[in-house]
Order: sequence, then C-alpha cells, then structure tokens
Amino acid sequence: MTWKSDQLNWKAFLLSGFFSFTLPFLGFAQDHYWWANNVGWDGQRFWGDYIIRAPRFLGPNALPIPRLGNGRIPNERSFAFSGNSHFATGDLTHNLALTGTYNLVPDVISFELYWVPVEHFTLTHEIKTERKTFHVFYNRRWASGDVYLHTLIQILKAEKHPLDLALRIGYRFPSSTMVGMARFTDAAGYYLDVSFGKKLIDGSLKLSLNGMGGIFVWQINQNAQNQNDAPLFGLGLNLEGKKWALSPVFRGYTGYLNNGDRPLALRLNGQIDLSYKWQLFGGVQKGFGDLLYNSVELGSKIRINAAP
Repeated sequence: MTWKSDQLNWKAFLLSGFFSFTLPFLGFAQDHYWWANNVGWDGQRFWGDYIIRAPRFLGPNALPIPRLGNGRIPNERSFAFSGNSHFATGDLTHNLALTGTYNLVPDVISFELYWVPVEHFTLTHEIKTERKTFHVFYNRRWASGDVYLHTLIQILKAEKHPLDLALRIGYRFPSSTMVGMARFTDAAGYYLDVSFGKKLIDGSLKLSLNGMGGIFVWQINQNAQNQNDAPLFGLGLNLEGKKWALSPVFRGYTGYLNNGDRPLALRLNGQIDLSYKWQLFGGVQKGFGDLLYNSVELGSKIRINAAP
C-alpha cells in the first residue's frame, strides 16, 4: 500500500509540475496581459495605434508595390484570376487575386479593378509578437483585402512619338479585414505614376525598355502622423514573341518615415497566349529591403472582346 501511495504521489507531483510549467505557454497567446506587456500599453490607447502600418510589419497584400506599366493602356475587356503564395520567415501566405479591365475609349482611357477576396496565413508566435497583433485575433488565419481602382490614360503613342507614355491613377478603398492581425490597413490610399515604353528591337522578336515614376500615399491613422508618402519607381525589359512574353522588372517605393516602409522587389513575369481570348500568366518575385517575402503567382486571363 505504501509503495502504491508513493507512486500515486509521484504521478500527481509530475502532472502538477507539467501543467504548472506548460499552462503559461498555452495561455499567453490569447491573454490581454501578454498583449499589454508586449506593446507597453498605457491603459488608454486604442490597440490599433500600436500596429505599424508599413510593409515590413504587415501581410504581403497590405501595401503591395504597384505593378510596372509599359506606357500603353490595355485596349481590352478582360477578367483575370490568379493564385499567389508568399514566403517569409515565420509567415506563410496564400491568396486569390481577381482583376477586371474595362476599356472605355480605345487608345484613350481604361479602368482596372483589383481585389484579393481571400487570404490564408500561418504565423509564428515570434512574428505575431513583432507585429504587435491584438490578442483577440491571435488565432485567426483568414482575411480579405482592400479593393483597388485604377484609371489609365494614354498620353503619348510610339506611332507618332519617340515612346509610349501612360498615366495611372490608383485608389485603394478601405475594405479589408484582420487589421488586428496586422494583415491589412483597412485605410484609404492612392498612387499616381507615369509609365513609359521604348522599343529597342522591333521585328518578329520584340524588345522594349519599360519604366515608371510617381508617388505612393497611404493612410496610417496614427496620432502623430496621418499618412506616409513615398516616391514610386520601376524599370524593366519586355521580350516578346508572337504568342509569349518575358519581363524581368525591378520596382519599389521609399517612404519618408523610414519605419519599415521601403520595399523593393525583383520579379520575372511570363505569359503565353493559348488563343485570342485565353492567356496564362505567372511570375516569381524576390523581396528586398522592407519586403520580406518571396512570392510565386500563377493565373489565367480571359479577354471578353478579343477577336483575331
């Protein structure tokens, strides 16, 4: 009896020690005191004020670098969808992206709508701590992004001028979710840029130099600062065959707050036309500076008004 009693006592002691050691680690993730200690809460400020609205401390789709234009507006009505994967230390993200293009006046003005309707993410505790996520959202894994509306206006065409030149006005509607998980900003923003395209080789195989320059502005909703402004830039080449194209590009922007707001990216885009109406496209991207993610994209585009 004594031996059995001693055995039971030892088991109780070990179990008590196990739970005493592990419970703090199991419970801290969703605890208000963990969050308050992590951000140095003053007892009054709104939790959203502690989240840094900069690319380095947000998800990959929160403040993406605008795509590089080629100086020409798209003379088409089309719908595109793509699957995207983003890889960073402590953050694995997958998302669906939708793009709709409507050409209002050929060679003059087009509109483009872009949206990430669903994003799935898996974060480590270290990343959640660094990004100062709010404890209420700690275990969330799904989010929805903001809606972007682009207005594209043709300024010059290479048929009559040395190069193609186009203006893009982009506006972000605050429609995203999971700000508490530092995935999106749910705040307005806009960018204004001019892109150019200069033909270097024009034959059965075409080669052109493309670039853009402008400004990228987004709301950060902080007490001391309402917005961040950043010069926007990009440069690339486009090699084009009869039914395919390859485009290595470099682009980025540099915010003036210097708080993780200077993302840079080197990307290789590719596309192939399967028919007059159907196109496959994709890309691989390496992030630099404050863009911590490497990304892969694969998608398809359907041209509604395309004809031979």
